Amino acid sequence: MPKSPEQIEQIRTEKKKLIMDTALKLFAEKGFHATSISQITQKAGISKGLVYNYFESKQSILEEITNTALQEFTKSFDLDKNGILDMDEFVYFIRQSFRMMKENIEFWQLYFALMLQPRIHESFSEEYQKMAHPIVEQIYNFLKNNGSKDPEGDMMVISALMEGAFLYVIVATDFFPVDVLEEKVVQACIKLISN
Repeated sequence: MPKSPEQIEQIRTEKKKLIMDTALKLFAEKGFHATSISQITQKAGISKGLVYNYFESKQSILEEITNTALQEFTKSFDLDKNGILDMDEFVYFIRQSFRMMKENIEFWQLYFALMLQPRIHESFSEEYQKMAHPIVEQIYNFLKNNGSKDPEGDMMVISALMEGAFLYVIVATDFFPVDVLEEKVVQACIKLISN
């Protein structure tokens, strides 16, 4: 019996996700440059042709992985989508960021590895900055509206707190309990904004 268009689309979605999940694991484990399409296909149990049916190259797989993760990341921002961030939405964003990080450690391992690879960092960073621009602008305005005398500097501190916490969770999970670290980051951000 022939498959319906919905069934075909479901199969396509599942295959694409399998390729991306497998590539993410290998990129995080071995590094982007050390991972080949052959290794991805072998670990996923699929053919190279199937991979190239969905992706032009290994780079396009990486781009899709990062775009998907960053889109998920931005969904938890400005819940009422009014373009104005309030304190509850800001705290929710921090907590959701921690939740997503805990649920997708491999992506964050890859993220930090990419940030340390100059050739990849440049193209990845450009795309990240484009996607992050609306978030950065709203955080800037949120800080300014809450009395920050240096919203740009405060944004750098908040970003460093969150990314530093994520890095600790990835490399030293046993050293800092994630839930305690999350609470400390939230408290530090609130304190920074309140001053």
